[in-house]
Amino acid sequence: MTYCVGMKMNDGIVMVSDSRTNAGLDNVSTYKKMFTYSVGDRSIIIVTSGNLSTSQHVFKTLENDIDSSKSTNLNLCKNFDEIAEYVGQVSLNHSKTDGISINTHLGSNFLIGGQISGQEPALLMVYPVGNYINASEIKPFFQLGETKYGKPILDRLIRNETSLGDAARCALVSFDSTMKSDLTVGPPIDLVVYKKDSIQISLEEHLQFKTPFFSDLSSKWSEGLRNLFKELPKFDWEKEQ
Repeated sequence: MTYCVGMKMNDGIVMVSDSRTNAGLDNVSTYKKMFTYSVGDRSIIIVTSGNLSTSQHVFKTLENDIDSSKSTNLNLCKNFDEIAEYVGQVSLNHSKTDGISINTHLGSNFLIGGQISGQEPALLMVYPVGNYINASEIKPFFQLGETKYGKPILDRLIRNETSLGDAARCALVSFDSTMKSDLTVGPPIDLVVYKKDSIQISLEEHLQFKTPFFSDLSSKWSEGLRNLFKELPKFDWEKEQ
């Protein structure tokens, strides 16, 4: 299974993905689910969930199209809508059966974030059938995969004005909560932070459970929740005892 998060803040973009694709008792598999491209006038980050074959095919095709200077590639797309259409079409073509019918089990979802020089940062979600939506002011984040465990913390804290540091910490807390409840989501966790108008990746981390920063973050979050729980209001019948 998979868990991915993309956030569009006023100050930039935060993208996070896990690396687990299988979590059987004796067969744990990991594959990188993040693609980064920062060249010239553009910086692009893509994370994915769904069929592994389709995801790997899309990432490989993006690389090959750049190297072969095809008429459509990440360098030539004029904006992120064109990038989303391009990624969606590559994914859809690989998901087709006999070139006619579409097997939804072969499909993948993609989150695409970043910026082209002279334009505003963008965050889009591309669906398996190739269509896409943009992040909104009301909900400036997207999730893919096992979303339910990490969603409450994002709903409570993530706003457009949230700082990139707080957004990144919030994303990692949502991963920590998800991994405690679902073994199909696991490290390494890939974290990328992009600062608006920098046109280059500002931070790229590859985190494990024992990575000091993530371990400290997880411990402090758990401890803070336990301490806060003790401060919650008491029932009247408890006060009478």
